[in-house]
Amino acid sequence: MTASRGAGQLFRTLAIITAAGVISTGVTFAALQSPQISLTNNAINIGAADLQISTNGTVFTEPSTAGFNFSGVVPGGGKVPAAGNTFYLKNNGTAPLALKASISTTPNNLANINLTKVYFSFTRVDVPEPEVSIPLQTLISANTTGGVALGDTLNSGATAQYSLRVSMDIDAYSGTGVGVFINGVNLSFTGVGS
Repeated sequence: MTASRGAGQLFRTLAIITAAGVISTGVTFAALQSPQISLTNNAINIGAADLQISTNGTVFTEPSTAGFNFSGVVPGGGKVPAAGNTFYLKNNGTAPLALKASISTTPNNLANINLTKVYFSFTRVDVPEPEVSIPLQTLISANTTGGVALGDTLNSGATAQYSLRVSMDIDAYSGTGVGVFINGVNLSFTGVGS
């Protein structure tokens, strides 16, 4: 019994020494921990989306500028005008903008020309990109969904030059063409931060 009693006391003594070592290590660790430091007063600013338009490349406006008169459009004929009408879009904001187009109001179409067969054709002039032709009806429908992607992104501070032409399929309209027009076509552009 004496041997087991001595072993028990030895075991308790070792347990007390181990516990004291753990406590003193914890105290030592806490004494070596640095004080908390901070980066204070941080601010997060949202980038600005500011798209502007021009027909001369010098004077940029928002929200609008006067558009073009596309005369002499022949059903099934070439795109008018052959060289295109020039306009410019400028990203005056801080975020890159993915460009979209739509027609913001239903145009006057007294001759009932099939607007699914009349096209606006966009060509980026300042960089080589393929022409994008979009039916007017698609642009009208897309106004409520944010527009049709032009497949182009305009970086902050950049200006893009575009050529705009109109064409229509041969079966978009039949008749004499005298006094036939579509007017009130408000072509709108938006830039979505990307």
